[in-house]
Amino acid sequence: MAGFLQALRNARKKTKDKVDYTQRGKEIIAILKKYDYSDGLTPTMTVDILQDLGPTFVKLGQIASTHTDMLSVEYCDALARLRSSVAPMDAETVHSQIEKYLGKPTDELFASFEDKPLGAASIGQVHKAELKDGTVVAVKVRRPGVVDTVAQDFALIERILDIGEKFSGSKDGGVDLMTMVVELEKTSIYELDFTNEARNLVRFYENNNEREDVKIPKCYEELSNEAILVEDFVSGPEVGDTEYVASLSIEERDRLGNLVADNYVEQILTDGFYHADPHAGNVLLVDGGIEWIDFGMMGTISSKQRQNLLDIVTALVKRDNYGLKRAVLQIAHPRGPINHGELLDMCEQMTSQYADSDLESFDTGNLLSTLQGNLEAEGYDIDPFLTNLGRGLITIEGTVKALSPRVNIMDCITRHINTGFDPDMLERMVESFVMKGVQGAEDLVGLPTKAVETLDMLQKSQINVGGDLTLEPKTVKSINHMVRNVILALLACTLFIGACMLCAAGAETGGQWMLTGAGYGFGAVGFALMIYVFLTVRND
Repeated sequence: MAGFLQALRNARKKTKDKVDYTQRGKEIIAILKKYDYSDGLTPTMTVDILQDLGPTFVKLGQIASTHTDMLSVEYCDALARLRSSVAPMDAETVHSQIEKYLGKPTDELFASFEDKPLGAASIGQVHKAELKDGTVVAVKVRRPGVVDTVAQDFALIERILDIGEKFSGSKDGGVDLMTMVVELEKTSIYELDFTNEARNLVRFYENNNEREDVKIPKCYEELSNEAILVEDFVSGPEVGDTEYVASLSIEERDRLGNLVADNYVEQILTDGFYHADPHAGNVLLVDGGIEWIDFGMMGTISSKQRQNLLDIVTALVKRDNYGLKRAVLQIAHPRGPINHGELLDMCEQMTSQYADSDLESFDTGNLLSTLQGNLEAEGYDIDPFLTNLGRGLITIEGTVKALSPRVNIMDCITRHINTGFDPDMLERMVESFVMKGVQGAEDLVGLPTKAVETLDMLQKSQINVGGDLTLEPKTVKSINHMVRNVILALLACTLFIGACMLCAAGAETGGQWMLTGAGYGFGAVGFALMIYVFLTVRND
């Protein structure tokens, strides 16, 4: 890892030289000149151009393929091919990379090695091989020079955007492209180091290995490093294999759809570690179950964030505007003063929109995307976990629908909640409930005192409410009597309830029985006084 980071730092340092910018810029211009744009830019031509431009632009195309809200279906379908239709490395380069990073020739490390790749991507490609003990594995090999190329490309893009911002004179009024590029760069850097994917694979394997009908390939850590990743070889039809899926019975499709959805909900709400790119090509149908592949993009969610998510969904289902507002403020951070009225209006619109939806048609991914869009429009910064989770949920819902249109993620979330809680989440819920109860009790006890103080200040003209407000002494006296009666009732209730709690706890010592008796006694006296005041009070 240290060597990889040093190589990346060296690559970024070189890009500060103007010659590097110029050279890479000339390469990009030369590639663009190869194509004939006389008939316009077609989806197929766009894919070819991005492939020629290299891994950074292929990654941009892959991300763009998921934005059907911005691009036509034809472009999205064409760009989606960038996930698998990248020109492969030649065999000599692959063997050279393996020997460079594992220290031995390929034939000394493996009993057999297939030179023809199983698939090629912008960062690397995968080959089928066999270990000396006969285990069949998949070997992922990183492309040489890809670290330098990606670093240079991002430096060039950032330089162009920086110049554009200087000329425009403002960063407001549009999408913050620089922030998007920086985030994309972080993601790409993470994916370039295969040790990250190896750690993801090990953790995901441990989380899911004991779950029925869910399989995860094993990672061979002793043969894996920043540029090489070795794991169990898996094969089988993908969920995206429409012909195979169509051959299954409706009951089997429903079962597999529920299996995928339930497992994904478990990843989120139980493990807090989920597959962040769960498209149909990353879920295989094997031996009556499913097997996940490709662990370069993973997401994490803490127990508190999981509870925030459940609070949001619960408030929407219950049409609880105020509950949604409280939940939203846990994950959204205002850029300025909070306009509670506007935020409540937004929550009312959201609850109205989803109030009539049943579980079968509830689109959880679009729900989070809509919520995020509304909050950003109102001037809030969103906790990044919600953005990442929303993307994952939108993708998994498409994967599940490819198996069975009758299976819904929200239905699985509800089923998961009803069948059991994660212990950490349950503990946090109990703690939150107790703290809210204590805070509510404190506010209730302090409310009469605050009311009296406020009324005194109103009488003395120390504060104004919508103008100058003066109360008659007789009115203030009546309110004071009422507030004192409320305090008396609260004290009586507190003593009575406290005595009941001591009794229920099974008090055995004389001192505790005395406290219990005193509680009942004073509570009874308090209730008697309250009833007396109620019966004798007169309306003057």
